[in-house]
Amino acid sequence: MGKNRNRFFSCFLALMLLLVFFCSSAFAAGNVSAGGNRIELTGNGANFNCDGVSVEGSVVRISKAGSYVLSGTLENGRIIINTGLSQEKLNLTLDGVSITCLDDSAIYVEQAEKVRIYMTEGTENVITSGTEELLASFDDTRSGGAVYSEDDLDIKGPGKLTVNGYINNGIHCKDDLDLDDGTVEVFSANNGIRGSESIEIKAGKLTVICGNDGLKTTSSKVGKGFVTISGGNVSLSCGGD
Repeated sequence: MGKNRNRFFSCFLALMLLLVFFCSSAFAAGNVSAGGNRIELTGNGANFNCDGVSVEGSVVRISKAGSYVLSGTLENGRIIINTGLSQEKLNLTLDGVSITCLDDSAIYVEQAEKVRIYMTEGTENVITSGTEELLASFDDTRSGGAVYSEDDLDIKGPGKLTVNGYINNGIHCKDDLDLDDGTVEVFSANNGIRGSESIEIKAGKLTVICGNDGLKTTSSKVGKGFVTISGGNVSLSCGGD
């Protein structure tokens, strides 16, 4: 009887360890199959059934670390991420979305340890700030970018991401920005991709068409302020550097 009990607990422990490993690996990959909380954008709002999400008009706020899956359309709204002082990472999976904000960043990471944006395989995702008409009257005092992050940002996944930064920059990260895999196209009035601390491109296909600098860092910190391209296909057409 004692041997059977010990064998049962050993098997139970092994199963629990395997489950923890699987969940951790899926979260690290940003995989939709990890069971992320789903948020369905509905044009001028959103439907959801998970903790850590609130909707005010067409503004969707995410305040809790974890995995979230976005689908649908926001015609004039924003995704704002602020997890406070949490040291956990947040995965934001784009599963066929179109998000437009006419006067600000469409995705804004206000505070988080690190945010990973993952594009689901076979999907096309479009993030837009402003309208094309703003290009004719561009003013570099306008702030932000279509995707704007105050903290570290990773962009990866086998899907496609198109970023239209008609107000200012396309993708703007105040810390370290990594691009790994996927097809990313950036069209912007000012800088295409700006990672204030660093930009690292590891794989995938990146196309940038912009009015100013294509890839830009500004940090003077030791070990920061660099652009590294170690893989992938990069095409730049820029009015600046």
